[in-house]
Amino acid sequence: MLPHEAEVMAEIATKYHVQFKAMTALHDAVVSMMTGGSWTVRERRGLARFVAETMVGLLTKACKTFRAIHILCERGLHEDASALVRVLMETTIAVAFILQKSSKERAIIYHAHGIAQQIKMLNEWKTTRGLKRKAPKAILEQANQAFANSLKRIPPGTDVKRHWSGKRTLREAMKALRGDAMYATLYRHTSSISHASDFGAHFEVDLTSGEYVWQLEPQVRGFETPSYAARELLWQAANRIDQRLGLGFSASLAPHKLTRADVQKGQK
Repeated sequence: MLPHEAEVMAEIATKYHVQFKAMTALHDAVVSMMTGGSWTVRERRGLARFVAETMVGLLTKACKTFRAIHILCERGLHEDASALVRVLMETTIAVAFILQKSSKERAIIYHAHGIAQQIKMLNEWKTTRGLKRKAPKAILEQANQAFANSLKRIPPGTDVKRHWSGKRTLREAMKALRGDAMYATLYRHTSSISHASDFGAHFEVDLTSGEYVWQLEPQVRGFETPSYAARELLWQAANRIDQRLGLGFSASLAPHKLTRADVQKGQK
């Protein structure tokens, strides 16, 4: 364990017990959507089984990422939790982006990007010493064929190699969803953490000696930002899927929606 980890965990558990209870309740509500039996899709306009299956996969990913954030917050590792909030944010954006008009086409573009990334990886393995055998010709040919088939099902000229949205960047995808503020705040806040340029977050300067005091131990402060952001993102992903597909989970999800007042008061 890190220095003082047990003590920090105990203090966090006491100070934020209400918030942890709320995180667990939201997690359980969303997991119940996934484990309560087959989904009954009531809103079929513009949808296909392929789209619903894509949503199952993305919500599965969102649940696991949320749980990982919960565990890290519980242990006072808030910078690492924030890095995963960025992952959860992009998962939530993918859900919202696909579940607009032309959902089937958007889902195909999303998966085509995944295939393109796999091909890129395999081609790099072919030219990397010690990895060539991990990229057999048959697997690469299969991936290229799947990619070619995907391109036939989307508008000609769609660039699926840059981003899963078919746009140039995540920023452009978020702009299409009017998520400029989220990009400028949450995404930018977590950028330095994800790219290991947050050096200044891991030390303080002793004002008497001028020496660095390295923050190797977990911290109690910093809990609110990743925990509240994660709750908002998971709820948005689950609620959007429920609404777009007409699954009938609105009553079980509604009590877990965060409001701005909840966050400001810090009592939920």
